[in-house]
Amino acid sequence: MSKRFIYTILAFCVTFSLAEAKEYSVSQIYDQMCSHCHGKNAEGNPEKKGPALNKMSKSELAYALFDLKANGSQSSGSQNEVMEHNQKKIEAKGMTYHPDDMALYIYTTFNKDAKVEESADGKPYSVSEIYKRMCSKCHGVDGSGNPKKKGPAINNMSKNELEMTLYDLQSEGFQSSGSEHEVMVHNQSKIEEKGMKYHPEDMATYIYFNFNQKAKK
Repeated sequence: MSKRFIYTILAFCVTFSLAEAKEYSVSQIYDQMCSHCHGKNAEGNPEKKGPALNKMSKSELAYALFDLKANGSQSSGSQNEVMEHNQKKIEAKGMTYHPDDMALYIYTTFNKDAKVEESADGKPYSVSEIYKRMCSKCHGVDGSGNPKKKGPAINNMSKNELEMTLYDLQSEGFQSSGSEHEVMVHNQSKIEEKGMKYHPEDMATYIYFNFNQKAKK
């Protein structure tokens, strides 16, 4: 079975499963579901017995979130049981997120030492930084495109379309071909060489909610 066929099936399944779901950014999920216990600035909430998150490293946050989404396989106790219950409520509302994305959001938004502390992969770049430094030259600061660079507009694409395109680029373009796509694959490799790693879902969420007019309510 070819990689292209497998990728096509994966893309179809993801698109189909998310087609009817309301899309939430990690910041919206945190504000609506996490801030009640952990504080608006991740400073914690003693009344809710919610610990502070604004002093944890990105790797610590990611590990805790991966553990939580795995039903707390490495943790136990009443506090963890509450967190497992809350995680199930988040998922029941269709607020899906990748642990790496949420960890990066909390770390870069609330940890005052985020700019000086380094992760295992080097400096932690937020998706907004990556877009501004590497993507805006071709796609515009607002995703409206740049004809001089032959960069297409991406502010009219759905979150699913953006996500599938980014997955395709990171997978070396199994589904696409042509000069324009080859340029994008080349640019993607340059982004990775600079240590600017990102999860496609997180970048798609950032672009969609910041530039697509339909997403702005």
